[in-house]
Amino acid sequence: MGLLDSKYDSPAPPSSWFCSRLPISWRRWLSVAAAGISVFTMGGLCFGFDSIYPVLYSSGAFVDYCPAEQAAICSARTDEQRWLSCCDSQVSAIVSVTSVSLFGADGVMVLYGELTDRLGPRWCMSVALSLAYLGIMLLAIAGYFAFPMLGLAGPGIFMAVLSFGEAHRAAPVFPRLEPVITPLAASMFDGSAFVFLFWKLLFLHAHVPLFVIAAAWLLLTVAVGGLAWSLLLSKRKTDAMRAEHEARSSELAPVSGMAQAPAIVWHSEGDGLRQLFCRTDTVLLLLFMCTANLNQTFYIETFADQIRALGASAAMLPERAEEIVELFDVIFPLLSLGTTPLAIFLVNRYNAREHVYLGVVVGLSCLFGLAQLIPFHGPQLAAAILFGPARTLQWACYFHYLASPSRYPPSAMGRMVGYANLLIACFGDMPPYLLNTYIQHGTLPADKSSRYVAAHAALMVVVAHLSVALPLQLYASHRSASNRLLQNRGISSADLSETLEQLPSKSEGDDQSGCEEVSAACEDGKSSARPDWIEV
Repeated sequence: MGLLDSKYDSPAPPSSWFCSRLPISWRRWLSVAAAGISVFTMGGLCFGFDSIYPVLYSSGAFVDYCPAEQAAICSARTDEQRWLSCCDSQVSAIVSVTSVSLFGADGVMVLYGELTDRLGPRWCMSVALSLAYLGIMLLAIAGYFAFPMLGLAGPGIFMAVLSFGEAHRAAPVFPRLEPVITPLAASMFDGSAFVFLFWKLLFLHAHVPLFVIAAAWLLLTVAVGGLAWSLLLSKRKTDAMRAEHEARSSELAPVSGMAQAPAIVWHSEGDGLRQLFCRTDTVLLLLFMCTANLNQTFYIETFADQIRALGASAAMLPERAEEIVELFDVIFPLLSLGTTPLAIFLVNRYNAREHVYLGVVVGLSCLFGLAQLIPFHGPQLAAAILFGPARTLQWACYFHYLASPSRYPPSAMGRMVGYANLLIACFGDMPPYLLNTYIQHGTLPADKSSRYVAAHAALMVVVAHLSVALPLQLYASHRSASNRLLQNRGISSADLSETLEQLPSKSEGDDQSGCEEVSAACEDGKSSARPDWIEV
């Protein structure tokens, strides 16, 4: 909560008539609440498609793909059997539609990035909300295009709410809001897989009709989406705020050299997308994300089949395998939501030391990968538990890294996220089909469970090497640049540390109106009076 409470806020930016009449403290809390709830209710629904399958089967979705004889038999089934699939063609049709939706959810981010940077987040949110509302309405009648609509809508809502942190940081209205918004939105994106599980429980156990569930959810999303849209700023207002902030920063009085700590900018004013993508840190980050996401996508798409294959072998009892399969649908979204405080803590505590929070990310990702390679009940259960936190923390830190103004210019944030996600989608969503073909029809090793282990082992070799390279490169480059900057200023590291320790804290009641210009020391409640950014 302390991250959202600051006495150093500047006047609130202009927005809609309704939100402009609210106190700034309410605006701060509403921004966080609207960002989190919007992504949870509409952002990552496609990751919970597996939970909605029994509801669709019971509602007769895609049953016309079955032969007439089988369709007639299915229509005469009892209520206890209607949640099962009618035929293989029905299953294949639903899986094909969801596969297209998952690829679209990753690949469409580039279009939303262009839309956000060129026209502003309100246009991005408007398009995404229209698709989300249409998708929920179609899902109520089991429409064919419901899944693709929901898959295409989620990334747009996510991209739009990221602008809360970017716009407020530009003012800066809420200096610490971006490190809260980014990991919160990433956690809610994975956690929204719980939505369809909730629908399934209402439908199968409370016997609430699908139309009623969808209608109630549509009303909720209309209210939440409208609030989020009202809080967002137009591109004109965001650019005006950024210009005002730059003008105000240039008027600040310079501070003494001993009070200045190195704040490093890793981009120059003329850098285009090609220069930003060709940087060593960007290349290593994308290589790690592509391989780690490939391993995780392959895992989540084949999880049930992999565990049941282990249950059919001598490594695990079949009933223990089914326990893990049933448990995974619940613990994945819940643990994803539970990872939110850890993600917020890491990116706030180590905001200027990216190698620290990305080191935690790659460590947790490797721990998950190693656990899934051991074909026994305990390690497989541990892998199922670690999957949600590893995936959520990975994406939260990845988005925060791309949204960091010291690493990438704020005006290019949308396009950076969009094109990076398109690359990750192409590498992470297409190869699983080839890997699954090898698993189902391969001959080496002889049994299916061993082929799963072999495929994941090959992926983990690549992930492990890139996991080591990424934080080491960030640490080495940051240390080298900091030392060079201090030497150019004639300041030793020991003198700098001693100076920072002697600075007063904000609890002493000093006037610290320039605290929003500070980076790391401001996060610890100290005013080191650092300059806005120092170019290396």
